[in-house]
Amino acid sequence: MYKMIDLQMHNDKGSMLIALQKNVNCPFEIKRAFYIFGVPKDVIRGEHANKNSQFLFVTLQGACKICVDNGVKKEEFLLDSPQKALYLDKMLWKEMYHFSENCILLVLSDCYYDKDEYIYDYEAFKQMWGGSK
Repeated sequence: MYKMIDLQMHNDKGSMLIALQKNVNCPFEIKRAFYIFGVPKDVIRGEHANKNSQFLFVTLQGACKICVDNGVKKEEFLLDSPQKALYLDKMLWKEMYHFSENCILLVLSDCYYDKDEYIYDYEAFKQMWGGSK
């Protein structure tokens, strides 16, 4: 499963604030956060699936595209506002690309880093998944 989530923005003293909370606008307890920035225009990030981790992607600044693939269907999303988030369940192939020069992509996860849960071979991913999701 994957879906776009609208994040509510609050105007506070002329500045903007967006809060991320479990079961309000983030469907999981956050155990890991990282951000991606300084990506050259022609570079594709991701190109893998995760066996156990769920993710929430938010562009804090700038824009990028994310292609989500369940082994049967591919769908492309544009993240170009801190008010938009993209939720990805486990076992989805993801590719992030077309990063704007100033893009900062925040990624939240419900799992701690574990190199053994990453699937980098697309054909192996399709065989494991069987396209049943």
